[in-house]
Amino acid sequence: MIKTTYLLALIATVFGSSLPRNVQTGSRIINGVDATAGEYPWQVSLQEPYGSGYWHFCGGSIISSNYIMSAAHCYKDPSMVTVYVGSVQKFSGGERYGITEFLAHPQYNPNDISMDYAVIKLERSLVFTSSVQAVVIPGPEYDATSQFNGPAVISGWGYSAYYGQNRPQNEMPTTLQYADVPVWTDAECSSIWGSYYQSSNMLCAGGSAGSCMGDSGGPIVQTINGTPTLLGATSWGSSKCDLDYPSVWAKLSAVRPWIVENTDLE
Repeated sequence: MIKTTYLLALIATVFGSSLPRNVQTGSRIINGVDATAGEYPWQVSLQEPYGSGYWHFCGGSIISSNYIMSAAHCYKDPSMVTVYVGSVQKFSGGERYGITEFLAHPQYNPNDISMDYAVIKLERSLVFTSSVQAVVIPGPEYDATSQFNGPAVISGWGYSAYYGQNRPQNEMPTTLQYADVPVWTDAECSSIWGSYYQSSNMLCAGGSAGSCMGDSGGPIVQTINGTPTLLGATSWGSSKCDLDYPSVWAKLSAVRPWIVENTDLE
C-alpha cells in the first residue's frame, strides 16, 4: 500500500501521526479536459480575498438554491469565503455570493480524514439558469452501507499537472476540468489504501484520470435512473496525484439525514 496520502485542499496541511506521510487534500483534475459553458452547472469555486482579487482554495456543489456541499477540511471563516457560481472560468463570467455559515460535520476527524463533510449556507438565494443548477444527493434508499459502482464524472479547478510542491512545471487551469472515471468497489479501494479507507463514509474512483490539490470539496457525479446524482465530496488521495492510486470522496449517502437536517432539502 502506498505510504503517502493527501487532502485535496490547495493550502498545505500538517497531519497527525495517525496519517501516512503524504496525504493531500484539494487539487485539479489530472488528465481532464476543458468543460464548455453550461456544463456541470452545479460546480462552484470557493474563494477568498487575495491581493486585489481572489484565490480559489476548494470546490463545491450546488444542492439547493441556498446551500453548497463541500468538504470539512476546506473550512474557513465564513466572513472570508465567497462562492463563485455560473461559469467554467475560475474568475470570470460568473457571480459571487457571500456565505453565512460553513458547517463541518461534528464527527469530522482530521487525523484520518473521516466524515469529511460540510454544508455552506449562502447569504442570498441562487437564481437558477442554464449555467446554475442544483444536483441531487442520493435518496433515502441509500445509506452508509450502499455500494456505488460504474461510470461517474469528476470536475474541478485543481492541478492538471503536478510534479511536487512549488515546482514550476505544475499546471493550474483557469477553465473547469472534468473527466470520466469508474467508481471502484470497497474491496478494491481497501486493497490499495488499507485501513485508511473507511467504506462507511468513503468511496473511491480513478483510472486514466483523477483528482489533485485544489479539487477538494468538489463533486463526483453518477447518473442514476437518468438523474445526475452527487455521490461524494472530494476528500483525499495520493500526495503525487499518482493515477496508479484511486482518489477518495466523502460518501454522501452515509450522512443523508445530517445533510437534510442542516439544509432545506427534504
